[in-house]
Amino acid sequence: MAADKENTASGGTSAVKTSSTRPDRAGASDHSDATADQRTSQRDQRRKRAVMTSAVTTQLMIVLDMTIIAVALPDMQESLKMTAAERPWVVTAYTLAFGGLVLFGGRLTAILGIRRAYHIGLTGFAVSSLVAGIAPSFAVLASARASQGAFGALLAPTLLALLNATFTDRNERGRAFATLGATGGVGAATGLILGGALTDLLDWRWALYINMFIAVVAFLFGRRSLPTPRAGERSSALAEDVFGLALGCIGIFSLVFGFDQAERHSWGARSTVAWLAVGGALLVAFVVRERFAHAPVLPLWIVSDPTRAGSYLTQFMVGAGQMGSVVYITYYFQRHFDYSPMRTGLAMLPMVFGIVVSATVVGQALLPRLGVKFMLPAGLAVSAIAFLILSRVTVDADYAQVALPGLIVLGLGVGCASPVAFNAGTRGVPGSRAGLASAVLNASQQIGSSLGVAALATYASQHARDYAASHAGQLKEMAAQALAKAQALPNSPEGKRIIGGLRGQLADQAQISAYRGGFMVLVWALAAGALLLAIGAAVATFRARRQAAQARASQP
Repeated sequence: MAADKENTASGGTSAVKTSSTRPDRAGASDHSDATADQRTSQRDQRRKRAVMTSAVTTQLMIVLDMTIIAVALPDMQESLKMTAAERPWVVTAYTLAFGGLVLFGGRLTAILGIRRAYHIGLTGFAVSSLVAGIAPSFAVLASARASQGAFGALLAPTLLALLNATFTDRNERGRAFATLGATGGVGAATGLILGGALTDLLDWRWALYINMFIAVVAFLFGRRSLPTPRAGERSSALAEDVFGLALGCIGIFSLVFGFDQAERHSWGARSTVAWLAVGGALLVAFVVRERFAHAPVLPLWIVSDPTRAGSYLTQFMVGAGQMGSVVYITYYFQRHFDYSPMRTGLAMLPMVFGIVVSATVVGQALLPRLGVKFMLPAGLAVSAIAFLILSRVTVDADYAQVALPGLIVLGLGVGCASPVAFNAGTRGVPGSRAGLASAVLNASQQIGSSLGVAALATYASQHARDYAASHAGQLKEMAAQALAKAQALPNSPEGKRIIGGLRGQLADQAQISAYRGGFMVLVWALAAGALLLAIGAAVATFRARRQAAQARASQP
């Protein structure tokens, strides 16, 4: 019995020990799981930061290349002995390839997967930049610029699809797209600064070489952080609807080229009318084709969604307003104030500041509270106010009076609208279609940019000619009075100097008058766009509430 008691005591002690260690083991297991979850979360956050850095760097490279060349172009022309007719093709080759192939690039992203499409686009863009930088002739330069545009057309939709796949949390997604949208606006102004600095301090070729260094940075950050394709997120064929894909690409190409012809010649020129008519007809045929195709390359439900449609319209208007106005502002700074290219870029910094501040506030605070339906028209409305301020420009106004406040408000408007459009334009689209939704968004901006530049350039040219013609009599009277006061003959050196100075003043007045009118065109256009978006948002909200009420009423 003593032994039994002893065994019982021993067993009891063992039982107590066992029961007392189980909570410890459970606690250790919970702690281990928490530590593992924390490490996983930290790795995920590091990966997301790397993806964001890579995407921002790549976006900067793409947008940078659209404006950096504009500053370096005069030196390019002199170095390569380009003719006046060849010079615009350095810019046009890029925009045509980008606009014409961006829909194809979106489809290619779905086939290759985000990682492979990104690496191919980045490598191709860098190599094309190298070839353009060492170009010994205009033909090589133009071909390399077209190649840059083609690879840019692959990269642009890939970036949006990348963020769409990486940032699924609503708040994180808002901040990510706000950052990318801000980068687009910042890149345009940065291109002017870098283009001026590199051209003045080094050589125009470095305005192209710089892309290689940016591409290397983007590649290093994205090398291990890019997502691997999941099952069902890649398409197996280029497109069952090859005919529809061709209609869309050629239609966009024709529209962009038609706007380019309008800028070079006039809206009534045969080439302009022909290309715009062909582009419009092809895009109408594209929509009809996609409506009835068995496997459409661009399902119409992507673009018919009210929120996404509003995003596409917003990007179209932002592209038209920002790029069109940059042409005016650049010429105004360089011709009226006699700014150097580098100083012109620095004068754009207030717009960059406005974009960064606005995009940050919108992404972190306003968008989660107010929603897409409010922010899109608000962004266009703020941009319209900016152009209203800029339309007050006069011959006697200095930089701080009109340009400075106008640029700040314009930055606020772009930073408010563009990041929200980037976010909403791909939201709710499955991974296999995200590249296409991104392509439509980029195509909208590219077409808007081309239209804005063409429309405002031709308006300014025609308005300046009309202004000069209507003030020709006033110029003669002023010249006669000045010659009489100076007691100089018209053909004398002093007389020629006086007449030349008066003609220069008239030309400056004519250009500034044209800028005022052009800015007012943008005011009305963006105000109309904001009103249209607001009406669309109100109608969509009313329908949603009515459907919800009907659903509640039908429930027993």
